[in-house]
Amino acid sequence: MPLLRSARNGDRILTWRDWMKAYAIIWLLPVPVGIVLSAFAILLRLPFELLQADIPAETAISVVFGLGVFLILMPIFSWIGLILSFPLVWLALRLGIGGWVSFALGGVLTALISSVALGGLTPEIPITFGILSALTFRWLLLRRTPEIFVPTGTK
Repeated sequence: MPLLRSARNGDRILTWRDWMKAYAIIWLLPVPVGIVLSAFAILLRLPFELLQADIPAETAISVVFGLGVFLILMPIFSWIGLILSFPLVWLALRLGIGGWVSFALGGVLTALISSVALGGLTPEIPITFGILSALTFRWLLLRRTPEIFVPTGTK
């Protein structure tokens, strides 16, 4: 499993359909995850509300619910990072440096630029989601066309 390298000119193997499908999944994937988290938080809170009892883990439930709502709203903000990441991903695949570490570093760079563009957002949140998105994006491309991630001269 190459951490830093991939096949040179790997971008030429990918079709526009491959690019668009992977970007659409990365862009919309947080929504169902957020719905599940929010529903889970509501279901945890519901019995206590029905019994009018104190909720022992109210803060934790509120954090889970807030994270779920954040993920549901994430596509509103994440499109900036996706647009910024395209030239980086293309260049990495063209030069043969599309390894796992390269994608993670690209996610960090894109997240930092996006957080500056959005203004006032603490960098920890975009960096976390940038790394997760970049690695998921690479995994999606790997599933679709594994030959682009086999470095030249390796078997």
